[in-house]
Amino acid sequence: SKYSIDDLRKNDAYLRLGDGYFVSSNYSAAIEAYNDALKIDKIESDYAAFQKALSNGYLGKSREKISQLEDFISTYKKSVFRDDALYELGNSYVKRNDIDKAIQKYNQLNAEYKSCPLVSKSLLRQGLVYYNNGENQEALSKFKLVANKYPGTPEAVQAVSSARLVYIDLGQVSEYA
Repeated sequence: SKYSIDDLRKNDAYLRLGDGYFVSSNYSAAIEAYNDALKIDKIESDYAAFQKALSNGYLGKSREKISQLEDFISTYKKSVFRDDALYELGNSYVKRNDIDKAIQKYNQLNAEYKSCPLVSKSLLRQGLVYYNNGENQEALSKFKLVANKYPGTPEAVQAVSSARLVYIDLGQVSEYA
């Protein structure tokens, strides 16, 4: 009741237009449409803000993507996309080689959204980050956690496979078995 029908329709039209451009890989046009949706200030559009950040990432504008995702996380505390934003932000920090911030965002996701399907992916990513940085014990800890907590998932299979590499690097193949 607090929105006019025109505002709702306009917002919906801009979101649909943005999504059309997004799936067509026309990210600049998608950003414009999402911006138009965000201008309808009576309507909180967390979806538009999230999609805009992703679009910037696909355009190679990682600085803008990271900034917008950080804003998203602090602005939309109850959003259903907040867990996705944390995961994307962690991944973006990994790509930028800002490992401490990546681990922090993954930890935040793991702590705030314990039952989220992205947690197993986040834990696996943490393990891979640790492994790539030569922090083998931390990597093993994450890989074991994924394998034990999420058995049968693709992430668990990858964790076991990655743990094997760690054990080989450590010269402890028998412990892997």
